[in-house]
Amino acid sequence: MPNDHSDHVHRLVRSMSRQEKRYFKLYASRHVVNGQTTQSDLFDAISAMDVYDEQALHRKFAGAAFLNRFTVTKHRLYDSILASLEAFHAASSVDARLRRTLHQTEILYQRGLYTDAERMLRSVRLLAEQHGRHPVLLEVMEWERRLMERTNYEHVQEHELEKMALRSTELREQLQEAEQLWQLKSRSFMLLYRGGKARDVEHATELGHLLADPLLQDNAEPRTPKARFMYHHIRSAVAFALNDLSSCELHLSRNSELLEKERDHFKDEPHLKLSVLSNLAYVRMRLGHFTEALEGLKEFKQLPAMLPNAPSADLEMKVFAMGASLELTVLCRMGEFDQAVEKLTAVHEGCQRYDEDLSVIRKASIRFQGAWACFGAGKYDMASRWCQLLLNERGIEQHVEVHALGRLLDLLILMETGKEDLLKYAVRNVERFLRGHDRHHRFEQAIIRYVKARMTAVGSIQKQRAHEALVVELAPLEGDPLEHAVFDHFDPLCYSISKAQEKTMSEVATERARALRTLAAQQSNSKREAA
Repeated sequence: MPNDHSDHVHRLVRSMSRQEKRYFKLYASRHVVNGQTTQSDLFDAISAMDVYDEQALHRKFAGAAFLNRFTVTKHRLYDSILASLEAFHAASSVDARLRRTLHQTEILYQRGLYTDAERMLRSVRLLAEQHGRHPVLLEVMEWERRLMERTNYEHVQEHELEKMALRSTELREQLQEAEQLWQLKSRSFMLLYRGGKARDVEHATELGHLLADPLLQDNAEPRTPKARFMYHHIRSAVAFALNDLSSCELHLSRNSELLEKERDHFKDEPHLKLSVLSNLAYVRMRLGHFTEALEGLKEFKQLPAMLPNAPSADLEMKVFAMGASLELTVLCRMGEFDQAVEKLTAVHEGCQRYDEDLSVIRKASIRFQGAWACFGAGKYDMASRWCQLLLNERGIEQHVEVHALGRLLDLLILMETGKEDLLKYAVRNVERFLRGHDRHHRFEQAIIRYVKARMTAVGSIQKQRAHEALVVELAPLEGDPLEHAVFDHFDPLCYSISKAQEKTMSEVATERARALRTLAAQQSNSKREAA
């Protein structure tokens, strides 16, 4: 029987590309001892397994001596695979090249070849300066000091020591600034991932306190390209959480420009460009700039093909996750629910393929969008399946915002499918959940009241009154910063209007997108006239 757990060697082997596997075979063949090919044979056997099964390996290699110390054999195979990957990717990134050249500098220094070591150190410094690798520059400075000491400071001038001291101080200040920005980023994103957008004064105040930090002020001038990226990254995220979409778009645009201008500093981080493009497209869509949003989505899809190297497995996962969520959101917002549903087969396959690597919040976001697309298209059974995948995901409890929205959408699905026996229990369950998490948001309470009204409604007139009452309750929330967050995930007002006016959700969503586009154009014209 296959083991329930996944072996560390199996995980590493399954993460390898075809080229990496081929290189390992060559690497292993160069390290054969006494004609034994144990590592190569074991590698092939593990590579062929979709699910790790240690008992199957024991049956396959029955009688082999290495089975007596199988744990040791696996550890050695793991180390050999890592060594081959290290050799394969020795020059694959700036950081890898810098580490390798610094090690070569150390070898030359230890052999007394100081002139050669100094020459190699200069090349390290130039490459590190070009790409903004400040920790490496500190290491370079340490080696430069060692070389000075070797000659007892012969030919070293006082001004050279002063220049080195100033450079060291500047580097450490830049690193300290980057560290403080990283801490601010971590605090802000932890709040966002766990609590979602600001839905109450307390959460909004907590996010506002982050912006009060001197490093995040409007007049702040971070010293390095990476620090400037972090600055705009944090400002855009907090602005989004506070529902200030215009400011969010501004800071995302600044980061998009920065990534183009300072390409050398971000050469090995293509995921940053993907993230900025996807977020910018989404925010522009929410602002009604649909043409720009679609152009951004197109650029996002094309970017992996423009990279100098094939995307890594991790980057492929991120491209899938960001692309799937963004495309479904844009299509639904424009009223193209049927077209979004057509994408769901590929989306489901991607979720299965990247299941172990996708975070809970990413999976939840994609599944909610899948459920909403099906709901908008009137395919309620499909919507239910996507919704249940979200609600049954292990760890979803930590992400209260999307968990609550999933539960509310599930109520609407049960109501539309006429499952009144399940609906009564589900309503009580959702109310208990909301009380347990101290959630008293107006949108959530409006949905609960609507569902209860529909459950007790007798005849078409009472049902129509319930529809109209929901429209009246939801309409003001679209402009409320503390309630607007729900519209980032789906459009409950679209649903309520469609019920009240007896239109399809596609028709209503298209009309709402057209109105938003017109409003965005008017605001843009007003800004140009004011300028």
